[in-house]
Amino acid sequence: MQRTRLLAATIALICPVAAFGAESIQDRFQSMDTNHDGRVSAEEHAAAAQAMFKQLDVDLDGSISAEEMRLTRKAMDEPASDEAVRQAITAMDNNGDGKVDADEHTAMAAAQFKRTDTNGDGFVTQEEMERAAGPAVN
Repeated sequence: MQRTRLLAATIALICPVAAFGAESIQDRFQSMDTNHDGRVSAEEHAAAAQAMFKQLDVDLDGSISAEEMRLTRKAMDEPASDEAVRQAITAMDNNGDGKVDADEHTAMAAAQFKRTDTNGDGFVTQEEMERAAGPAVN
């Protein structure tokens, strides 16, 4: 259950900044579906993740710190407690330095895409995204 909540938070983190004010998965999905074909390709997903990383890295040092994560989570109306931020960073911080660098963020986004693409067709539909996010986000 905790893993599911972390994954839902991760989905929110990889959406473009335009989705910060989005109230639904539908809005977030549409912001990633840049060619408007009703599905998000791995390339569209990766581009959204890259754009999000650039926005999250407020001080442009090449990594997302706990404070940058906290500010972003607050802007997205996500839990921003010390524990919530620690868990979000720990889920992505492969080298254990307490920050999320671009490679770690990209790896997390790719893994999330693969988990969300439940039928393995190389695309994520809105329905797949909703199932991955769970009822608390929908």
